[in-house]
Amino acid sequence: MAQVEPTTTSNAKARWTRLATLGLLMAAVGPLLMLVAGLIYGLDLSEDGGFFLITGAIGLVGAFFVWRFGTWSKFIGILAALMVGAALFWTAFSLFVPMSFFDFVPAILVVPGILIAIVSCIAAIVAARRGHKSTSPEGGEKRGIRIVVTAVVVLAVLSAVLSFVSMESADESDADSVVVLKDFEFDETDYAFDPGSTVLVRNDDPFLHTFTVEELDIDEAITPGSEVLVEIPDESGSYVLFCRPHSDPEEPDPEEDMAANLTIE
Repeated sequence: MAQVEPTTTSNAKARWTRLATLGLLMAAVGPLLMLVAGLIYGLDLSEDGGFFLITGAIGLVGAFFVWRFGTWSKFIGILAALMVGAALFWTAFSLFVPMSFFDFVPAILVVPGILIAIVSCIAAIVAARRGHKSTSPEGGEKRGIRIVVTAVVVLAVLSAVLSFVSMESADESDADSVVVLKDFEFDETDYAFDPGSTVLVRNDDPFLHTFTVEELDIDEAITPGSEVLVEIPDESGSYVLFCRPHSDPEEPDPEEDMAANLTIE
């Protein structure tokens, strides 16, 4: 007669450890996804590639420690989440642009991932002190993992659909000039448009950009792969043209930001 092996607890982990690990993995995947988008679209990653790799690595290392080791590792997990959050705080603004997949999905990974990791690491520390351990997720932790994974998948699919259906195209023959947004830059540093002319603006990046001239009340959002026609008002002068998400909105600088000089004459 076969002997029944007793249940082992060698793989038991404090409750909420698995959810904390999931949160850190989400925070790590966010910047790595943006890096992949840049590689796919052929962007110049010489300046930002290392930044995304490092922030992703911090999240992955934090997840490894939280999963592999005991109570002390949860403090490392909290520190890793705070470091990723400090580096990628600006992704929170992309929570409001679901029609741009590579803006929105990293945001729903990073922002909730950081919060989940911090809260769950604290809960795991408390659970460990109380001796609440298990070999698999149970109760609230199990439900939490299911809810988080389901929400991320659903929102990612929804964003992919919205990104596709929101793409706009325009007839170049209707435009007097063409402006291309590529690699977080305008294709020219200086533009001269005729008063009352029409400009076709095309976004060749995987991220949302804007065609903004505050003094002229021009503020067109262009989703990835889209083209829009912009009417230039009959107001001669010199202005700064910039992208709001990728410039200093208070004082956009063509030398430092995604901005250019615009002259209407």
